[in-house]
Amino acid sequence: MWSYLSLLTYELLLKNPWVILGDKIASDPPLDTASLSASALLHTVAFGILGFLATFALQDKPEKDRVRYSLWFILYSGVTELLQSFVPNRWPSGEDILFNVIGLAIGMVIFYRIAPKVLETHPESAELSDLGLTRFG
Repeated sequence: MWSYLSLLTYELLLKNPWVILGDKIASDPPLDTASLSASALLHTVAFGILGFLATFALQDKPEKDRVRYSLWFILYSGVTELLQSFVPNRWPSGEDILFNVIGLAIGMVIFYRIAPKVLETHPESAELSDLGLTRFG
């Protein structure tokens, strides 16, 4: 989770976020990030991945800690948006914060919907218990 969070922070604060995929894509991006629909998609997916990974990493923590981390990630979303005002060609957006929060929630829901099904399908799998997955519900 922390490695992904570092990568996400780097990506959110780049002058041209497409450069991470190579110069060819950076010079002719597949989506116009200035459009609301593209920005919504990208932010929702990026923070959805973060929500999934965070839920996986924190599933054995007390509920109080999970709530604290959730609030921290929402704050993180706002801070990274504000920091974008200092990066050329980037700007903060309230809509992006909203889509970040929606993405976090979607990632958490997906984790809680998938993990129990994986355990029901493969209860004998030693790898799942090694990953720290537990039964829910």
